[in-house]
Amino acid sequence: MSCMKEIGSQKQCPYCGFRSDTPQIKPCLPLRTMIGGRYVIGKMTASGGDGITYMGWDVESKTAVTVREYLPEDFAGRPAGLEVKINVGCESDYFNGMESFLKLWRKLARVRNLTALIPVLDIIEENNTAYAISEYIETITLRDFLLKSRTGYLSWEKIKVMLMPVLTAVSALHSMNVCHRGISPDTLVLGRDGKLRLTGFMIAEARCLKTDITAEIFPGYAAIEQYNDVDDTGVWTDIYALGAVVYRSLVGSIPVEATQRITNDKLMIPPKFAETFPAYLTSALEHALMISPSDRTANIDELREELSGAPSKVVTNMLHESEQSGTTQEELEKRRILEREAIREQRKSDQLKMMLITFAIVLGIGALAVGGYFGVTYLKEHPRETTTAPAAAEMIEVPDYRGQSFSRISSDAVQKTRFNFIASYEFSSEAEAGVIISQDLEPGSTIQRGSDINVVVSKGKEMIVVPDVVGSNYASAEQVLTEAGFTCKKIERNNDGSHTADEVVSLTPEAGGSYERGKEIYVQVWGPVPTTTTTTTTTRKTIIGAIGESVGIF
Repeated sequence: MSCMKEIGSQKQCPYCGFRSDTPQIKPCLPLRTMIGGRYVIGKMTASGGDGITYMGWDVESKTAVTVREYLPEDFAGRPAGLEVKINVGCESDYFNGMESFLKLWRKLARVRNLTALIPVLDIIEENNTAYAISEYIETITLRDFLLKSRTGYLSWEKIKVMLMPVLTAVSALHSMNVCHRGISPDTLVLGRDGKLRLTGFMIAEARCLKTDITAEIFPGYAAIEQYNDVDDTGVWTDIYALGAVVYRSLVGSIPVEATQRITNDKLMIPPKFAETFPAYLTSALEHALMISPSDRTANIDELREELSGAPSKVVTNMLHESEQSGTTQEELEKRRILEREAIREQRKSDQLKMMLITFAIVLGIGALAVGGYFGVTYLKEHPRETTTAPAAAEMIEVPDYRGQSFSRISSDAVQKTRFNFIASYEFSSEAEAGVIISQDLEPGSTIQRGSDINVVVSKGKEMIVVPDVVGSNYASAEQVLTEAGFTCKKIERNNDGSHTADEVVSLTPEAGGSYERGKEIYVQVWGPVPTTTTTTTTTRKTIIGAIGESVGIF
């Protein structure tokens, strides 16, 4: 039940040492529980954050699997039986979290072609919770691998080969609005095939300290924004973690925790390593590990280029290509390498052309020097009307600025020489504040240097204060909340007859807080007044009176 290898009637596994009669600790599912009519639950392997991870067995394919159960212990438990019981008052948080859990794993199930991720096989809703079933691959964490290595660290050549497919996978996830927020040597695992894979996915609230869920973060790899609210995290959070992973793999020590680097943002690389690193690698690490999110490397493609020491020239949509053509990740990586080689060859050709042009200019200057005197003399003696040909406008290629920080782009000295940026702002539930949502010039098109480019910049989520409608009737409350920009869900409470039916008792979240437009508000109201109260009382009096008369009391 631990390694899922056949042991017959033996109580103790000869392979892993696990005893089959060992009970699971609460609130874990008991050993041999069947879910989805197909998957047998084995030993619990990890817990925390948004749930519990188990070894499992697929009775149909007869293969081992990994099962992740949504069960945040801050909101719910399993006191008895298999069904999850939600703590009183935590219903909204629990079901919102479960919805996020299902969305996350459904997205992961759509990118099974990425070899740096472990394929998701199935998603099940059962026992008042949800389960994600993934392939089981025998692995060792990158942390353990580094600790078991001779020096405790690796060369950049080895790390780069292992890491590049992971960058491709993370870039694909970011394009789907999925951020990991927990990338570290503990969640990166190495298989027997030598491939590095990213694991440990959780909902966003389980990766930040200032939430209602007890978070799982990794000091040294957690960015400064993870010590705050989940809304402060994003693509830049994964950039920081990846930079920290590279640092740890190269240097052999964990980076100083972000909270301790606030007063001194300088990235300290031990001299014996700094002297051997190429300049572009040191620069890439410094950019990725900046404390302020706005100062960090903008996206995964830019991080990849910086780590490769190559300028950002060609950015391909890896996810789109792999989904449309079925191309494997290894083939896409080979294609990217060929593209870079083509760029290098093009640069060599451009350099040769420039040498020839320079040589021609030198010869031309000599010719002009010889003929200049005679030309000037002739024009003085034979004046005529002349026209000046306009200078050829310099044409440049339009980059794709979408998803990048506007403040960073608009303040960049090089970018300001290329375009005149004109910004407008609008709310967005998809893009973080300050990020460019759209641009009027098509990426990849050519236009004259210095042209205007209109960009729409996100103002972030539109936050609205929840109106106080407690005490009013539900119809009025619903109208007020809807007009304010929220959606409503009515929840009735038992009425003992002393309350007005449909009167609003409370709101979840409470009135006065600011929340995103469109958020669902749970409106608790008193249910209908019981109609049997009077009848029951009258009947009871009648019966008592009849009994009294029969015994001569009345």
